Amino acid sequence: MEYISTPEAAKKWGISERRVQKLCEENRIPGITRISRMWLIPKDAEKPKDGRLKNKVNSKSITIESVVSQYGQYVYNLALKLSANPENAEDLAQETLIKAWKHLQDINDTSAIKNWLRTICINEFRMMLRKEKRENVCFVENIEDLESDSMLLVDVQPLALDEIQTTEEVGKLRDGCFLAMTQKLSLNQRLAFSLIDMFGMSLKDVAEILELTPKAVKGLLYRARMNLDSFFQGHCSFLDINNPCKCTAWIDFLQTRNSLQEVMEQTLDYKKAGYVFDPKVRQKILHYYTDMPSQKPSQEWFDKVILLVRNFYK
Repeated sequence: MEYISTPEAAKKWGISERRVQKLCEENRIPGITRISRMWLIPKDAEKPKDGRLKNKVNSKSITIESVVSQYGQYVYNLALKLSANPENAEDLAQETLIKAWKHLQDINDTSAIKNWLRTICINEFRMMLRKEKRENVCFVENIEDLESDSMLLVDVQPLALDEIQTTEEVGKLRDGCFLAMTQKLSLNQRLAFSLIDMFGMSLKDVAEILELTPKAVKGLLYRARMNLDSFFQGHCSFLDINNPCKCTAWIDFLQTRNSLQEVMEQTLDYKKAGYVFDPKVRQKILHYYTDMPSQKPSQEWFDKVILLVRNFYK
């Protein structure tokens, strides 16, 4: 019998290598064999059907209005947590919904629509960053080093803080600052942190999306958290009133523009900063990230997306 490798099967069936490995692990491909850590798949094997697929979408009964109304805010908030920029989030969510509508009839399970939209949004985000050709997007961490760092990840729960009384303007600025600093992470660190700590996804699901081992994703999460901790612990007055960076000082942007631009040009690296893990700092920072309020785009945005989809697929 002739065999093909996992990458060859992934290319043949149009799915990720991680998905092929999972199918092998679940013993859903007849005739497979394993040599050491490598799966061998019969060359004539057919792609297994997904037994989870139920409740096929009725394309005649669904409208673009219902899709945008039901999932628009979900997609927008995912796009915002990934891009950390409201304008980019609107564009990213818009492109996601436009592409999704084209292939909606291919979805075999109504319960899978949200996960499907999430995958499209993440892929669109990756393409957006590649077009920008940002330096830290191209940085790829060593898998063995990541898996080693996974052993250092400490399970710390967010700490409910006694909220400091702030104006709405300052609260929005604080949330915007916390979002913006995720842009200073490498691409995979940013994805792991945003999807797990801000969007509440499981480690297992994120590993499948990034096509990495769960240990490698834990390593990414460890590095992302340490990088953010090391920056905020010595800067943000919401963590320590004695810290120098106070949101009220940033309201007058024209007077502080140069300092702000200097901060935003930094790439976070806790090792260079000599930061040592502090569980109390971690608890406070996770509180602000996990409790960040959901945002809703304007009605004009919803109307614009509906109009664009209609015109695009006339």
